Amino acid sequence: MKQPGLDEVAGVLFVMWLILLLPCLLLAPISLMAFDAGQTPKANAFVWSIWTYPVAVVIVAIFRKKAPVIALLPFVNVVTCVLAGL
Repeated sequence: MKQPGLDEVAGVLFVMWLILLLPCLLLAPISLMAFDAGQTPKANAFVWSIWTYPVAVVIVAIFRKKAPVIALLPFVNVVTCVLAGL
C-alpha cells in the first residue's frame, strides 16, 4: 500500500480548514463579546485567533501547491484559541 504524499495530506488539511471556516465566520461577529469582562490577554488572543483564521486559510489556498507545508498554518490559530482557555 502506498503512503500518502505531502501533496495529498496538504489537500486533505485544506479541505478540513475550509469546513472549519464556516463556524468561524459565524463566530467572528460575536467573538467581540469576549471583551465584556474587560480587555485581557486571553480575550485578545481569542479574538485575534478567530479574526485572523480566514486570512490563514486564504494564504494556504494561494500557496499550498508551491509549498505544501503551508497547510499547517491555520494550526497557529487553533492552538492560540485553545491556549486562550476556551
